[in-house]
Amino acid sequence: MKALARHIATTARCDLTVLVTGESGTGKELVARAIHQLSSRAALPFISINCGALSETLLESELFGYERGAFTGANQKQKGLFQAAHTGTIFLDEIGEMSPACQVKLLRVLQEGAVRPVGGHTKISVDVRVIAATNRNLSKEIGEGNFREDLYYRIAVLTVDTPALRKRSSDISLLVEYFLRQAEEKMKCPEHHMIEDDGLKTLSVYSWPGNVRQLRHVIERLVATTFESELITTEAIFRALPASVLSEMATQLPIIFREDDSLDDFLDRMLLRAYEQLRKQTGSHSKAAQLLRTDRVSLYQRIERARQRVRDES
Repeated sequence: MKALARHIATTARCDLTVLVTGESGTGKELVARAIHQLSSRAALPFISINCGALSETLLESELFGYERGAFTGANQKQKGLFQAAHTGTIFLDEIGEMSPACQVKLLRVLQEGAVRPVGGHTKISVDVRVIAATNRNLSKEIGEGNFREDLYYRIAVLTVDTPALRKRSSDISLLVEYFLRQAEEKMKCPEHHMIEDDGLKTLSVYSWPGNVRQLRHVIERLVATTFESELITTEAIFRALPASVLSEMATQLPIIFREDDSLDDFLDRMLLRAYEQLRKQTGSHSKAAQLLRTDRVSLYQRIERARQRVRDES
């Protein structure tokens, strides 16, 4: 994250178009806002729009504005977001979702530094820094004919990649602390919350498919469900996460291999260690059995056989 922060600061100083890439939930808009706030345009407008949330015609009128009578319901002239962002920054989120027709019009705006409102005949000059973002592989989209290559080179003069949370697990403890304080302030909690050490380890092991956004929502849920308690337990964390996190944590358990081990010896100890960890985290034998997709009695018998063999071995 320190390396990303340095890259953001360097990018902010150059008044060029930027493409921010990364998986959904990695904080691409936060990166775009940081670039704007560190740039020479910081005191000027920052306008954001999600290109994938609007139809082609609505996106065009939102971006470029329209003249009165341009279409049914256009009862008065309306400025577009490019005009609203004049002298500042416009953030085009999910630009990979933009239709080919809109791509052509956006390319013209970037080339000419001017917009023409829908239904209008006069071009209006705009001075706007464009920051775009996508979770798509635009090189692949270009190859499949879904995204214009000339537009790609226009928006990707500078690029910033936001790494997935699973690739920077060492940042999780800092993010957890930050989101805890945010959630407490938002919910006006009477106490500061702390997380058990095992719970924090669990959060660090999980792969976070929803990235930073998912982590923030989980922390908010934990604060809400433990509103009057100072301690967030490991059990509470497991209730807030998908069941798959238990399987993920089990695969992270350190298993000691001995030189004289047979395969059965090794598997017995691995099973016992995984089971004890899962039982501790889930809080019960029944939940551990459910996770392992077996019934309570069968799991108990299997664990007891493994324990007996380990005792005999020692």
